[in-house]
Amino acid sequence: MSELENLKKLHEAQDKILSLRCKVAGLKGKCMAIIKWHELYEPSEVKLAKEIEHELDGILNANRIKELLS
Repeated sequence: MSELENLKKLHEAQDKILSLRCKVAGLKGKCMAIIKWHELYEPSEVKLAKEIEHELDGILNANRIKELLS
């Protein structure tokens, strides 16, 4: 595989990572909204949103991403 092909694959992977981070950030925003307006949701939904938000914080942590990619 040539260096040019490797660079192309690297850029494609970086694009996918950025796209996934944006989707995860959007999901975190939805969780935050459920938590903020908890009176509109069932207690079980709010609890789940809090758990998911905590997990997403770990996923979006830049240090954790570097660790996973190394």
